[in-house]
Amino acid sequence: MDSQNSSPLSAPQNLYTAEAVRRLDQLVISQQQIPGLALMKRAGRAAYDCLRQRWPDVSGIQVFCGGGNNGGDGYVIAGLAAQRQIPATVFVAVPEDKLKGGALEAYRFAEREGATLVSSLADLPAPEKHTVAVDALLGTGFSGELRAPMDAAIAHLNASSCPVLAVDLPSGLNADSGVATEGAAVEADATVTFIGRKAGLYLGRGPALTGEVIFEDLGAAPEIYPQVAAALVRYTGSSLERLPARPADSYKNQFGHVMVVGGDHGFGGAALMASEAAARAGAGLISLASRPEHVAAALTRCPEVMAQPVVSGQELEPLLEAPDVIAVGPGLGRSPWSEQLLARAGRAAAKLVLDADALNILAGGRVLAGVQRDDWVLTPHVGEAARLLGISNEEVIADRVAAARAIQQKFSGVVILKGAGTLITHSDGVDLINSGNPGMASGGMGDLLTGIVAALLGQGLQPAAAARLAVWLHGAAGDRAAEAGQRGLLATDLLPHVRALVD
Repeated sequence: MDSQNSSPLSAPQNLYTAEAVRRLDQLVISQQQIPGLALMKRAGRAAYDCLRQRWPDVSGIQVFCGGGNNGGDGYVIAGLAAQRQIPATVFVAVPEDKLKGGALEAYRFAEREGATLVSSLADLPAPEKHTVAVDALLGTGFSGELRAPMDAAIAHLNASSCPVLAVDLPSGLNADSGVATEGAAVEADATVTFIGRKAGLYLGRGPALTGEVIFEDLGAAPEIYPQVAAALVRYTGSSLERLPARPADSYKNQFGHVMVVGGDHGFGGAALMASEAAARAGAGLISLASRPEHVAAALTRCPEVMAQPVVSGQELEPLLEAPDVIAVGPGLGRSPWSEQLLARAGRAAAKLVLDADALNILAGGRVLAGVQRDDWVLTPHVGEAARLLGISNEEVIADRVAAARAIQQKFSGVVILKGAGTLITHSDGVDLINSGNPGMASGGMGDLLTGIVAALLGQGLQPAAAARLAVWLHGAAGDRAAEAGQRGLLATDLLPHVRALVD
């Protein structure tokens, strides 16, 4: 969840690296002539106000402070609480003689106001009812291994019964990639972040660790932001290009003919789900080219789909002239039949969507070798992305943005790198969509997304816009379907919600 203290935004949100946010800080200090200490005080007060708004019954706080500006923010919070007769205990992870600048002044402020300062976790009192913990241990500049006492403090926070407010970002979370340091990071109930939204709050483990994200610009002027490039652009449902209303005299050929190519022996369901998703997302005509044994099942499940049996690439060839969009990959397999179909479809004039084994075959280098197209959309998950780049899954996970960019540079077009925080990469940058939920971690979900992308391309959206809207529709449909429960959620449960959301 993401919120802001001003009115909701309809424009997409810029997300920044830690280094970019540091540049924004410096611009605020130099161009608006706001001293760094004043910014720290603003941040501490903003975080304190958020704490009181979210937990109005707070009876005491425990603040975990590191060094640097992040720790300084925590000391300001503790001092403000003590001023207002809210008992504040501070775990001092970095000794006073190691603090400097604003952090040292904030430490002394908390001390003057009567906050209790302790240097051992054992000296923290047992939290009472309505005690709130504040994580101000590690800021955006942290990288590397967790060391004592930070590792113990993070473990203490996560074991506590208190709700946790993270200052700027949960400690142990990489501000750029969303990777949790050594798998350990603070699990916050809410995170208040300053000046610029950090990309890592929305990538990888970020959404699982941040809780509600509250953004505070601390008075940064609007003209500051265009001076620093964003790493990502985050889209919500209200900031996406949508399909136009259909004229009263519409006819089916106006809304695209989508052909799904796939369904090798034993995998017919994937191709059929992609076909049905294309239908529910508004494609005017849907064809399916699959193994002969799947035709009867396709006609039974969804008679609106024009199912065609194909036993070779040669049989597929004449069918490729009619479609406006061809989606290749759902249930395609990696047999000679699969390679023939991809080779023929990849040379067609229609726009392309490649998924699943179409991507694995492409990664093999024998089919469509060296091909780049501006009008295709590739939809890999982490494993497929790793194969396309010839690297490990772990390398993709460590920097998903870099991996998505590398795939787009290698193959051109638009790349949808699926996962927690799905990325859409194109020639103009990288976009992020956060819709969806863990219940969607089940078979067939990617096949639905492939069909939705194809349907939106067929209805006239440009590839990047179609990819953004498709990812949001897919996730939002999953969120609606999950209202009945996440466990046991099936891909086909999303179909009626896709239809309801696409208009």
